[in-house]
Amino acid sequence: MLIISISLQQNYSSNLKFKTSFRNCILEAFKRRLWKETEGDDWDIMWAEKEWIHEVLDHTHLQSNQKINHFRNHYELTRKDLMIKNFKRYKKNLEREGKQEEANNYNFFPLTFHLPSEYPIFVEEFKRQSTNSDTKTAWIMKPIGKSQGKGIFIFNKIQQISQWKNTLRYNQDNPQAEAYIVQKYIADPLLIGGKKFDMRIYLLCTSYQPLTLYLYRTGFARFTHHRYDSEDISNTYVHLTNVAIQKTSDNYDEKLGGKWNLQTLKLYLMTKYGQEKVAETFYNIQMLMIRSLQAVQKIIINDKHCFELYGFDILLDAQLKPWLLEVNASPSMTSNTPVDFELKCGLLDDVFTIIDLEKVLTGNEEQIGGFDLICKGNPIKLPINSTFTTYLGAFNNRQQQLKKIAKSTAIRLAQTYQESQTKAIEIGSKGQKEKEEKDKQMRSSSKGPQVMQNGGNGNNKPNNLTKQNTIIKRNTTNLPALGTVQNKSNIKRQPLQNAGQQQQQNQQSQSNSSKKNNPNEDSMLSANQKLQKLTQESKINQFQPYKQQSQYNEVMGMGVVSRNLQKNEE
Repeated sequence: MLIISISLQQNYSSNLKFKTSFRNCILEAFKRRLWKETEGDDWDIMWAEKEWIHEVLDHTHLQSNQKINHFRNHYELTRKDLMIKNFKRYKKNLEREGKQEEANNYNFFPLTFHLPSEYPIFVEEFKRQSTNSDTKTAWIMKPIGKSQGKGIFIFNKIQQISQWKNTLRYNQDNPQAEAYIVQKYIADPLLIGGKKFDMRIYLLCTSYQPLTLYLYRTGFARFTHHRYDSEDISNTYVHLTNVAIQKTSDNYDEKLGGKWNLQTLKLYLMTKYGQEKVAETFYNIQMLMIRSLQAVQKIIINDKHCFELYGFDILLDAQLKPWLLEVNASPSMTSNTPVDFELKCGLLDDVFTIIDLEKVLTGNEEQIGGFDLICKGNPIKLPINSTFTTYLGAFNNRQQQLKKIAKSTAIRLAQTYQESQTKAIEIGSKGQKEKEEKDKQMRSSSKGPQVMQNGGNGNNKPNNLTKQNTIIKRNTTNLPALGTVQNKSNIKRQPLQNAGQQQQQNQQSQSNSSKKNNPNEDSMLSANQKLQKLTQESKINQFQPYKQQSQYNEVMGMGVVSRNLQKNEE
């Protein structure tokens, strides 16, 4: 098991939750991905039983992030009677549309009838087959709603199922009459070591609109533990390859479990029948699986929350022609050998990777783990120069391929992060420029009313406005700014003045500016201090009150009163 990257494992694995009632390879595959199990409704993925889908899903609202392992009406393909019914209907539609060549490709299922509803039609066919054949034709009966070989039996005499006659004729709706399908038994199966076998192949469907299918490279062949004998029709160990039946046999091999890896089977067949013949057979198996889902594509209710892992049971006859026996909606995920355990855990892990709960895949991957994309709207054909016609039964390089995806995904995510950071910086700098431009416009708009108050004309050019604002007429020169500038200019123009005159002028200018800048400084001095200061400034040794009456009034505080009286008289 390989999670896409370490960062994804840290960020997502602890957050994703699963829910399931199975305690086999399904639970193990979930735990290997470090997902948490929940019993509530806050799950991200649920591996449910078929009964839960029928009873609960139609009354449940799923969140946008939730995934479940069945489509709502999956039984249109996985129930034996409905599967045959849909195949026949689709074939007739193709013939009606003039697509006779495509219709002829739907010849991969045996002649089938539904009992008890089609019992009279079956009896006529049974008699015709018996008349035209020197040997008795064998037929196999299968209950439509059971699995693991339960209720299956083989017969070659019509009396063995005479009980269906009364059920159909007198009580067609009797609930006690269990529905069956009856199929012509394939009497010449391909044998290896004198034993019959069939193949279990896995197909993942993630969408019906468009039809998106992934075929798993690895499957297995299930062998019987007794040599094949077409005359011994009552011995289920000879004819049925189901593990649930074979494991009860005295000849059962617990070490091998009666299974061959699909790659091993393909190599064996190549050595016996040639590479071209076997490659054609396996390509026909792949197309058989695609056509099976195309037949029900318009019937299945497509749902973005749903996916389906199908288990196809396929039998090869002596001419290497593939026959579809059934399609399982819940293929067994219980292992009987260590090899089988790792196969199914790897299979499930690749399913979870394709479902992409972490949202890291691009959606354009042609291979993910051991799965190969074989259909996306239309069947995908390999390049002409390819040595394969299908990857079914080829070497499963899932570990190397997952590492390749992890590397490319890490590079892509790093580039995406860098681009997002660059974009954020550009947006920030752009916002800063817009803010500065906005502030500049606000400052320029705030200067407009001042220009109009100074007598400016709105039609004047900006240069005229600047010149007009700089020309200011002053009635008096008793201004601190102008006085300070004038003193500084005098210092520059008269550099040859003696030090005493220059010091006197500097002190006078500093005292005038300090009075303007610090009006409260004189108010804090006493009268004597003020007189002493006045004497020093005027260079008078003795104070003369009559000659300096105005200065005396100012020092003693009488000047303010006299000015106030003068203002009142005015």
